[in-house]
Amino acid sequence: MAAGGRRASSVSSGLAEVLGCPRCGRNLVAADGEFACDACSARYPVYGGLPCLLPDPRFWRALWLRRLDSYATGVGLRVSALREEAQSRDALPRTSRRLRRLADGLIVSVEWMNELFQPLREEADQLGREAIPPRPEAGEQTAILECYENLFRDWFWGGDECAKTLELVAPLLPERPARVAVYGAGTGRLAIDIHDACSPDWTFALDVNPFPFLVTAQLLAGQLIALPELPVDPVSDEVVVVDRVLSGPATPRDGLALIYADALHAPFTPASLDVVVTSWFIDVARANVRTTAAAINRVLRPGGVWVNIGPLRFQAVQSRAYSIEEVLDVVSASAFELTCHDRHYLPYFHSPVSGNWRSDLAFRFAARKTGDASPVEVPEAIPPWVANPFLPVPVTPGMAVLGRTSVFTATVLSMIDGERSIVEMARQMGSSWNVHPGPLQDQLRVFFAQLPTG
Repeated sequence: MAAGGRRASSVSSGLAEVLGCPRCGRNLVAADGEFACDACSARYPVYGGLPCLLPDPRFWRALWLRRLDSYATGVGLRVSALREEAQSRDALPRTSRRLRRLADGLIVSVEWMNELFQPLREEADQLGREAIPPRPEAGEQTAILECYENLFRDWFWGGDECAKTLELVAPLLPERPARVAVYGAGTGRLAIDIHDACSPDWTFALDVNPFPFLVTAQLLAGQLIALPELPVDPVSDEVVVVDRVLSGPATPRDGLALIYADALHAPFTPASLDVVVTSWFIDVARANVRTTAAAINRVLRPGGVWVNIGPLRFQAVQSRAYSIEEVLDVVSASAFELTCHDRHYLPYFHSPVSGNWRSDLAFRFAARKTGDASPVEVPEAIPPWVANPFLPVPVTPGMAVLGRTSVFTATVLSMIDGERSIVEMARQMGSSWNVHPGPLQDQLRVFFAQLPTG
């Protein structure tokens, strides 16, 4: 939690008092190194000193461990290809050295990530996890890497970029707000800067990706992290891989909390926050802006402020790829009064060793809550038979097509008859493979969550 878990018991108790259950919205209590909801009996673990306040923590952990394993598998294949290219008779000596350095840098990064994710692995049954071999899925690898470059910008060379974002956000916050939440916080750098510059009693940084938070928690605890930077477009062969040592800010004052959480199911009771900040969140979340606005309205107190900054270019569904004018219409229709809106060009990942520099046009607005927005149903991220593993798994045409892509997939899908549940499949597989069915159940849920449902 704050400052990487120092003063754990007192911080946990104080934090629980200002949080809400992401399932039912009631208050949480801290006990035995975890958070619990007395109203619905949900329990939420702590990983690496940070609370995991997602509606389904076990599924979340299994999903991200699967993504890490898929990334590691993909890197292994890439390293083999790079080393093979380096040995080619046609390769220049300088080219061979560059390819070998890149391969070595990738290996170091994977080894470091595996060590970093150890807090999530500690409770996992290794036999059960390894029973389903990882495959290098492109989407899973991208998810792991989403914040890799952010680490160097936020904690090494990007101080000016971070300062410009704070310069645009801070003036829109009320003076000395009591509770501020930053949604889609990434490494938490903006949340930390707001906590230092604006002096709220509590600043909550929320993100579903454990990777950047696990790093920042160590930095806040005073650790230095040695990590290779792998520039997107290196400006010379000397900087294909650059050894960096990341360091965090000075020890933050009390009240800063990094939390694994889904902002659309935010772990706050209704009307409990003074400010919600969304920086690049509308783009990354890719949810309907109506859903986002209603979710933010729910947690803000009357008169509370929503501050947004970021581009609006990353929504794949055209009907929801709103222009800034449409976004402002949605905000106004969600019981908010717009108090400011403008646009600014901001530098984006100006690494000194990369030739891939650009500026992003970021839209900024502030809106004050004037009433309660009409509730908008937040679509579930996973099918009902994944959320509840006791439900039968239906047979779909998409699964039949996918079943032809690999022997393993075909084996799993052959068990689907429209009557068996994930629990029953895990028991049958566990019996066949002589492994405990519990971890297999978690892995099957992740497997089915990534399959087409129609």
